[in-house]
Amino acid sequence: MSSLKTFIKSVRNSKTIAAERAVIRKESAKIRTSFRDVHLDEERRKKNISKLMYLYILGEPTYFGQVECLKLLVSPKFSTKRLGYMATMLVLDENQEILTLLTNSLDNDMKNSNQFIAGLALCTLGNIASPELAQDLYPNVEKLLGSHNTYLKKKAAIVAAKLVEKNPDLSELFLPKVPALLNDKSHGVLLGVLHLIKSIHLNDESSHDRLITFVPRILAHLRLLTTTGYSPEYDVKGIPDPFLYVSLLRTLRMIMANVEESDNLEALNDLLTQVCSKLEGTKSAGFAVLYEAVQTIFVINSDSSLKILGVNILSKLLTQRDNNARYVALNTLLNVIEYEPLAVQRHKSTVVSCLQDWDISIRRRALELTFAIMTQQNIRVLTKELLTFLNNTDEELKPYITTQLSIACNKYSPNFKWHFETLISMMKVAGNYFSDDVLSNILALIMQHDDRALTTHLTIELIRASEKYYNEYGLVLVTIWCLGEYGDLVLGSTYEQKDSKKTKSIKESSLVDLLQVFSNISTFEKISQANQIKAYTLTTALKLSSKFKDRGAIESLRKIITKAMHDSHLEIQVRAIEYNEIFFQPASVKRGILEKMPPPPVKQREGVSLLSRSTTLKTKGSSSSSGGNDAGNSGNLLLDLLGEDIKKDASPEETKKHENTMDLLSDIFGSISVNQQQQPPAPAKLQKPASQNDKIIDLFGSSAASSSPSPSPALSIPKPLPKDNEIQAYSDSNINFVFVIKENSGNGFALLEARVQNNSASILSNLSVLCAVTKQQKLQLSSISNTTLSPGDSSTLNVKITGNPGSKLKIRVKMGYNKAGQPVNKQFDFNAGGKTL
Repeated sequence: MSSLKTFIKSVRNSKTIAAERAVIRKESAKIRTSFRDVHLDEERRKKNISKLMYLYILGEPTYFGQVECLKLLVSPKFSTKRLGYMATMLVLDENQEILTLLTNSLDNDMKNSNQFIAGLALCTLGNIASPELAQDLYPNVEKLLGSHNTYLKKKAAIVAAKLVEKNPDLSELFLPKVPALLNDKSHGVLLGVLHLIKSIHLNDESSHDRLITFVPRILAHLRLLTTTGYSPEYDVKGIPDPFLYVSLLRTLRMIMANVEESDNLEALNDLLTQVCSKLEGTKSAGFAVLYEAVQTIFVINSDSSLKILGVNILSKLLTQRDNNARYVALNTLLNVIEYEPLAVQRHKSTVVSCLQDWDISIRRRALELTFAIMTQQNIRVLTKELLTFLNNTDEELKPYITTQLSIACNKYSPNFKWHFETLISMMKVAGNYFSDDVLSNILALIMQHDDRALTTHLTIELIRASEKYYNEYGLVLVTIWCLGEYGDLVLGSTYEQKDSKKTKSIKESSLVDLLQVFSNISTFEKISQANQIKAYTLTTALKLSSKFKDRGAIESLRKIITKAMHDSHLEIQVRAIEYNEIFFQPASVKRGILEKMPPPPVKQREGVSLLSRSTTLKTKGSSSSSGGNDAGNSGNLLLDLLGEDIKKDASPEETKKHENTMDLLSDIFGSISVNQQQQPPAPAKLQKPASQNDKIIDLFGSSAASSSPSPSPALSIPKPLPKDNEIQAYSDSNINFVFVIKENSGNGFALLEARVQNNSASILSNLSVLCAVTKQQKLQLSSISNTTLSPGDSSTLNVKITGNPGSKLKIRVKMGYNKAGQPVNKQFDFNAGGKTL
């Protein structure tokens, strides 16, 4: 049999993957055959185990050699045992049943008089210990903790920490050993016992009070390190044993985290001040200790002056050339800004300078910290820096910057004019990186204020910007929308073109020319964006036709609509045909349909993190609707419905308010593409008045005759409902449950109405309805209209489902109600007759 060296050469010399696989398979077969030989000697077994370890490194199966590894452990030779234990740690883990065969070997070797053999056994136990091995071998570890051999005590303390993780009950046995170990002067033993203290603290809450009594001794070791001069045995670039330094600080931080007042806390504050003063100006290892000291300052109950000192230390780390130190400082400042926001803001110039760093990770951290320190006092300065950064940064950061800066402007903008000018500046350089909900909020914000002069100024600025930056999707979209709503306000106004310095007057013809440019744009990255622009241009053209007086301009608007009637996109073609019908309606009818849209509320959004620093709750495809006190328990009921831990639903009032808001904003972004579920804002609201002629009613379908139409900036005409849209879902002597399919367009969206009718002769009270869909779909449920049903009465609620187009429409429903004082629960599945999204 070839040697290990020859085997490695054969693998490396293989020119193709197939040749390499052939060599590995051939050698693996030889090893298997050799293991079957009952007369296999120790040397050949060692050679085979060495090859087995190389196969493990290559990711090949090694399970067939597990027993052979254990056979090496019984050898009296140290070199053989070392190879056996090394292979055992690699090819075995705590989930292997064969691990029970290892117990006797570990037990014998931990009792061996040779400290290195005992150390091998301890190391193996620490790496692959299972709860069963921990229970069987803890007496050996406990005995070694009291040994006079520091080498074994160090390893035994670390292994004891591992055993406590596997079996927390063992903490009661190892805890009495801690005081003696803390009195040891060996740094290795101290590192081991500190690791044991951490493990006990994390796995046994009942031990916390006992661990606090060890704090004075830990403080003594920290004080000794602080006052110790040069030590050749442990010194690392002038720092006495930074590993012990760090471990002491981490342990103290963990134990003292919830201590409010004590002498130990005051002593720790004094020591932290000394540590920071002594190590200030150091590098490398000193940075690690300073970082842990600052972390400890902000975890324990320290005074304000110490926290300011910690922030100052972090700011000095930002000025270092070492990128690791700068990254750590930025990351830590993000964590501590909630404790000392003013102290962090004093270093904003240093933070902003990190935006120009060549390292992308530092730029990311600096960008996130810049948004974190933004306030109403410094927003002008920081926004100027961020806009410069936005113009030169990587594309992957632009969506984050536009979203965060929009949120910050909503919170801290000094006035509307500055706010709008900042948004326009953002859209000039990053209009293609605005999310739909941010654009929706921008439009809602424009509609919120009632300053006519500011609206006129804003619309003019948008027109001037879009003439040059016509390839920025967000800018063009907002401009089109504002032209449809406020185009009549800017007629006759003038503005100066920045490039030519010429004054240009806004006329009806110039607005028509601008719309024609927009309708012909094809430079966007996504085809859907170009289609959105076309669709919203049509709506704007229709709205302006009721505001213009020049017959030539009105005729040009009609041609824009007529041209789109032959567009290759079906939705645009249908919209153009419908708009063409409306175009020739009487002026009184058009004014009613094309009146201004009422302002929806601005949706408040929280900032996000580039590295997901905050937990994001994801919808698991479930929702609920209930009345009365049932809303508070809906989360618990859904646990039974889906068997998963989900977020508790909001109250019916909050749900209804949220739904209404989403309806308004979703109308701004109504979809015109079969592959999208949302659509950017349309420039006009086309709302039908309560009284219209029959022709317009027929045009809009049944939904247009609603007494309270939902305002929308785009004219969205639903298709007539089929006669068989009502499907029976469940029925018994008490309840009749029916789903009415309001909309099922096949583009991944379905709107259903659930109707619950009381079939019994008794009153049903506390009615609640819970619904759930698969994780691949999202469900939005309105509040139920009535929670108490008299005989023959019914109650309704709306169900909106979004998901992948073509996925099955299936809902699990759970109802609850009280009849004659007795609670009744029903559960059933509804598959919508095999319909799909």
